[in-house]
Amino acid sequence: MRRYIKILIVLFLISIITFMSACSSNRPASKDKETLEGKIVVLTDRRYEKQLKVAADNFEKFHKNVVIDIDVEDKSTEKISKEYMNNKERPIDVISVEDKSVQNLLYRFPDTFLDVTDDVSYLKDKISTGKFDNLTLKNRVYGLPLSSSPKVMLYRSDILGSLGINLDDIKTWKDYIDLGKKISKDTGKSLMTNIRDENSNLYYILANQLNTSYFDKDGKLNLSSEQWIKALEMVKLLYSEGTVYDLSHKDSIIENIKKDKIISFIADPLYVTDLIQYLPEQKGKWRAMKLPAFEAGGNRDVSVGGLNIMINKSSANLEIAKEFVKFAATDNRTQIEMMNSQGAFPVSTDIYNLVEFNKNNDYYNEKIWFLFSSVEKGSQGIKYVSNFQVLDESIKDALSIENLKSKDIKSIMDQLQKELENKTTIK
Repeated sequence: MRRYIKILIVLFLISIITFMSACSSNRPASKDKETLEGKIVVLTDRRYEKQLKVAADNFEKFHKNVVIDIDVEDKSTEKISKEYMNNKERPIDVISVEDKSVQNLLYRFPDTFLDVTDDVSYLKDKISTGKFDNLTLKNRVYGLPLSSSPKVMLYRSDILGSLGINLDDIKTWKDYIDLGKKISKDTGKSLMTNIRDENSNLYYILANQLNTSYFDKDGKLNLSSEQWIKALEMVKLLYSEGTVYDLSHKDSIIENIKKDKIISFIADPLYVTDLIQYLPEQKGKWRAMKLPAFEAGGNRDVSVGGLNIMINKSSANLEIAKEFVKFAATDNRTQIEMMNSQGAFPVSTDIYNLVEFNKNNDYYNEKIWFLFSSVEKGSQGIKYVSNFQVLDESIKDALSIENLKSKDIKSIMDQLQKELENKTTIK
């Protein structure tokens, strides 16, 4: 018995050493602790405040003479202007920007953000597919991707188990809809809850699953394509068959889970950590799986959304800003901490090999982050353009659930394609 205990202790120590070694070996090249001195201001949206605070605190521990202030603004990117960035009383040195807003800022303020092409070239092969493309304009790179948003299906394994159902057997959306009919008949509940906020449009997630978005790879409007029609027909079917019911905002999901109203929902990594933090009593009740495919053997990997960090070219503390951005995006220990505490999923693929990353999660009783990494690696990058958000609002209105259920989908998309092509120059 003692021999086995010794073996277990040795294996545990090896794991710890491996993790620590990996963390230190991937620590970005940085100036000596004593040479960096000064202060920078990081502007971020409220939803990313805690994530950036983790990176700032860890950087300050490494660089004792540096102070990083986190400036929080609701819808922070909408406030951006050269005057705002370079306010004499409180200039902005670094800004966090969601994927959908990057190209718009680069187009509107072409000489505002620092060209970091040479600084990040060594990372090109270590970052998730397409993430650098979104930060690139005329073959120059203007920031670093910080986190991504792969999607999985979280589900109540205890509820489904009591009904004799194993959701792991559900491979296609048709299987899922058929199961939804059974759930509705047996319990009166909808199988899937959809959180209808700006980051989780069901139709956009399903379109991405079919490897399309509003624009094709050449930046041309793509709304009347076969993939879009197929995705929207599936959304229509999900609602028409009563498989889905909507919540208006993510803040209400915890309350509904407490009341046992939610059986499954499409989740990004943030929800994984939210359940652990706010619903510890439901440990062991939740599991995760990849999204159902459109057909047997089809794609089940979807990643929509992400956060980036960009540097104000006019910053008076460019050296500190550059070191912080590299640190936040590539330091293994920081990335693991942001993931476990804030659900900020790393885009640095080196992290996917760490022991800490691949260990079993007791709450879900599975290697939850490994599942997300599989989804992230298998997903297709999204083509964003400068006026993505402008078009997004018009498209949302046209693709309301009421319209999808009552009108011919091909007619809706053909009309949208025509109107938006005539109305807007795609940049």
